[in-house]
Amino acid sequence: MRTRTWAIVIGVNVVISALVMLAVLFVWERARTPAPPPTTPTPVQPATAQAVSPATVPPVASPTPSGPLMYTVQAGDTLLAIARVYGISVEELMTANGLVDPNVLQVGQALIIPFPTPTGNPPAESSPPAEPLPTPLPTLTPSGPPLVEIAQVLGSGDLVAEVVIVRNRGGAISLDRWTLSDAEGNTFTFPALTLFADTQVNVHSTTGDTAPTDLYWDRTTPAWNGGELITLRDASGNVVDTYIVP
Repeated sequence: MRTRTWAIVIGVNVVISALVMLAVLFVWERARTPAPPPTTPTPVQPATAQAVSPATVPPVASPTPSGPLMYTVQAGDTLLAIARVYGISVEELMTANGLVDPNVLQVGQALIIPFPTPTGNPPAESSPPAEPLPTPLPTLTPSGPPLVEIAQVLGSGDLVAEVVIVRNRGGAISLDRWTLSDAEGNTFTFPALTLFADTQVNVHSTTGDTAPTDLYWDRTTPAWNGGELITLRDASGNVVDTYIVP
C-alpha cells in the first residue's frame, strides 16, 4: 500500500518537473529570438507639375495688295476670254483701255487690267463658263508713260509703197484725232485707235483694208517727198514728234 503511494508521488513530481522544464525552455527561447525591427514607411515623393509650353503658331503673312496690271495680247485672244480670266467685265476692260470696238485686238498689245485677281480665280458668273485660252497664262508687264514717235518713212514718192511707221515705246495711248502732216498741207487724221507699249501702226498712203496694225489713207497720189518734214501732233494740236523724210 505504501509502495503504491510512493509511486504516485514520484509520478506527480516527474510530471510537475517536466512542465516546469518546458516552461523554462519556452521563456528562454523567446528571450533568444530578437524582435523584428519596426517597419519605416517609405516617404512618397510629391508629383511635380511641369509647365507645358503652348505650341508656337507661325505668323500668317498678310496678302500684299497689287495694283493695275498689263496683259500682252496673244494670238487667238478675245476681250471676252481675257475679261473672264481676270474676273472683270468686257465693258470695264474697254473703258480702262479706251477701246471702241471689242472685236479689234492686235497681237502684242498690252491691255490694262483694272482689277486684277492675284489668286487667279475669277468670281463666279451666271453666264456659261469661259472656254480656255489657246495660249498659256497671260504675261504681265509694267505700264508707264507713253512715248510715241515717227520711227520710219518708207517708199516716199511711191503711192503703193509709201508708209509711215508710228511706234510707241511707253504706256498705252489713244491716237484718236492725232495727225500726221507736212508743210504742203497734207494731213492724215488717226481714227479711234489705242497704241499699246512696244507696238507700232503703219500708215499707208494707198487704199486698203484698215486693221489695228495698218491704216490706209486712200490717196490717189503720194503724200511724202524726200527732204520734207513730217509732224506728229496729238488731239490738242501739240507737237509730239517730227521726222525728215529721207
